[in-house]
Amino acid sequence: MIFGVSLIVILIAFGVAFSIGAIVYSLVPVKSELARRLERVEALDDVKNRTEVFARIFNEEARGSLRRRLEQAGWYHTTPAQMSIQMFACGLLALAGGIGAVIAMNFPAMAYFGVVLFAALGAYLPFSRLSRAIKARKIAIQRALPDFLDMLASTVAAGLAFNAALAYARDVATGPLGDEVNAALSEVRLGRSRADALRAMAARVGQEQLTTFVTSVIQSEKLGANMALILKELAEEVRNYRMTRAEELANMMPTKMALPMALFMLPALFLMIFGGVIAEFLTHSQ
Repeated sequence: MIFGVSLIVILIAFGVAFSIGAIVYSLVPVKSELARRLERVEALDDVKNRTEVFARIFNEEARGSLRRRLEQAGWYHTTPAQMSIQMFACGLLALAGGIGAVIAMNFPAMAYFGVVLFAALGAYLPFSRLSRAIKARKIAIQRALPDFLDMLASTVAAGLAFNAALAYARDVATGPLGDEVNAALSEVRLGRSRADALRAMAARVGQEQLTTFVTSVIQSEKLGANMALILKELAEEVRNYRMTRAEELANMMPTKMALPMALFMLPALFLMIFGGVIAEFLTHSQ
């Protein structure tokens, strides 16, 4: 019996150590996939060869779902393999901790079902963190987009070429939007067409307003429309959408407050109203 308990303790310790080591390994940054692609293209001297390599290694359909989600979060230094290691290690760490708690507290055997659920939650933790990072990055891009479009429209109206206007407006686009614009400009400088570079940027980010901007720019170039006017209209549209979204969130607040009020405020209110009556009734009944 003592040998069995010791073996379980050793296995738990090994699981914890392995999980911590795997998490540390998965957090070590690697060279960005986009940076590796650009280096491969930059090594070519012939523009025609660069165009062919761009078409081959920047294929959007070749990327997996997890890779796309990592790019949407801006985690270019994290590979899908590292993300899978994090999920496995966190699940194993939660499983080892749960088993250790069950043994230490001498819980019944039914508690192991809770341990399995705890391990599943631990494995889902990195994925939940990724989802929050995607949401936060899209919100940051949405906030920076109107000012970026205003600056872009002003520089285009002043007579600058669109690529030069992008480079000039990049300083206004702070945060992740500026990083993506910089990456798109780097691709254009290496020989990729501007339309393909902008499409790749929109695919990496996966943000609705940015995708609309890219589509409008590409269509206006094909049709020969007034680029400055279209950019101003896009900036106004993004601002209106942001205002509408804020109003929608404000209108949802009463619904979201209903549950906290029912759980925390109403019991205290009932206690204040009926507490004295119940205490007096119990006193007289004795």
